[in-house]
Formats: sequence, C-alpha cells, structure tokens
Amino acid sequence: MGKTYKDKKGYPRWKDSGKFVHRTVASNKVRGPIGKGRVVHHKDGNKSNFRKSNLTIMSRSTHSKLHKKKKRSWI
Repeated sequence: MGKTYKDKKGYPRWKDSGKFVHRTVASNKVRGPIGKGRVVHHKDGNKSNFRKSNLTIMSRSTHSKLHKKKKRSWI
C-alpha cells in the first residue's frame, strides 16, 4: 500500500494520485470499475475503515435514502 493523507472531509486519499482509498479498495473488491452514479458506502460509518468487508457499492439515491433514514433515527 502507498502513503495516504486525510482530506478536509476526513476521507483517506492516496498521496501520489489524490484518489479516494475506499474507492480503490472497492474497485479491487469487484474487480472492475465502480460505475457512474454509484458510490461506496462505509457500513460502520468510519471513513478511515476501508477494509473490503466494510465497503459496499450502491446507487447514489439508495445511499442518500440510507443516510436520511439513519439521520432520522438519531433524532
């Protein structure tokens, strides 16, 4: 693994390319591109946990609905 840094939002990125570490790991998990309009979700909510088992790929709309649902349950 290469060296990383955290961006302003707390996401680890590769120093050499600036790409998100979690997207690289997820792409390797599915052995191909993530796809346009798809996002990588951290199951445990920890942006620094980019283990394959903690990442899942979903549509942007499903991801938004999931976070809205979680936000309501925290209130």
